[in-house]
Parts: sequence; structure tokens; C-alpha cells
Amino acid sequence: MRKRVIDAAGFEAKFQQDIDPWNYSHSRFEAYKRRVLMRAVGDRQFARGLELACAIGETTRFLAPRCLRLLGLDSSDTALREARRRTASLANVSLARALLPVDMPSGPFDLIVASEIFYYLRPNDLRLLLLRLERVTSPGGRIVILHHLHDFDDAAILPRMAQLTAMRSLGRRMALVFQQDEARFQAAAFVKRKRISS
Repeated sequence: MRKRVIDAAGFEAKFQQDIDPWNYSHSRFEAYKRRVLMRAVGDRQFARGLELACAIGETTRFLAPRCLRLLGLDSSDTALREARRRTASLANVSLARALLPVDMPSGPFDLIVASEIFYYLRPNDLRLLLLRLERVTSPGGRIVILHHLHDFDDAAILPRMAQLTAMRSLGRRMALVFQQDEARFQAAAFVKRKRISS
């Protein structure tokens, strides 16, 4: 039987039960995914960064040196408490509770990282979030996405379809500058084209 699609309350319960339910801290696979994600981020220093679904802040710690200011968002208060503990020494990091897409900040952001979040959104919410991501990205700014491709029980959208939807949506108005396809996940980076003044 298919399990119920997980929502914000479900994520909160999961983090209350186990503060690191996906073993972000010690899994070799998670560490490999972070290395791929950071390659997608590139070597540039960004002024304002945004991380969606930052969870306990493990990836946040790697993104922080690339940003003058970094805002991490998550829907779980328990996860955010742990993220604050892990990033307490990073003065450029701020964290906030947000339910996406309704709580999407206005930006602009020079870097946006969306990892393992799209397939938890309903189709209409995903489409709305993708439009808002493009809108709040500064000209020349970068959006990095990384998502699993295999199906799992509590996703709202088939993972491969969620990632394909994002690739097509972002690719219509932004330039694809990085793509890495793995058996279990795909990572990509898009850059918003700068306006040409007349």
C-alpha cells in the first residue's frame, strides 16, 4: 500500500524521531551528492544565497563560504534548531521557517540551491515555485537543483518527473551551465541571462 504523501507536519515528526533521518552527517552517498552539488555551485563568490529545505544545516555549512550572506529555509522547527546549532559559528548564515511556495522570500538572490525538495510539492505548487525561483534570481545569478530520480513512497510527484519539470521550466528562460547524471540522482545549474541594455 502506498504511504501518505509527506507534508510539513510529517517532516517535523520525522526530525523529532531522528534528528538526522537521512544520515546527512555520515553517509558516504550523501557526502558524494554534496560534492556534486558544490561542483554545480561553481567557484564564484555570491553576494546573497538561498538554500531551500536546508534541514539540519549540513549542506548549509558547505554553502556558507561561497556566500557573503546565506539564508536557509525549512518547514521543520526541530530541523532548524539543529541547523542553528551546527551553523552557530557562521555569522553570514541566517535560518527561517518557511512553507514553500507561499513563503518564498522576495530576493533578489545570486545563488539559489534546491536539493531534494521538488518531488514533495504538489504539481501546481512546484510550477509556482519554479516561476518564483526564476523571478527572485538576480541577472547573472545561478540556480542549482539536485534530486533523486527513483520513486519512493511519500513523494507527491514521481521524482524523475519533478526533476524533468524543473529542467524544462528553468531551461526555457535560463542557460544550462552544468549537468551531471547519475544512476540515482541528477544535478544541474542554470544561470539567469543578464539583460542587454539598449
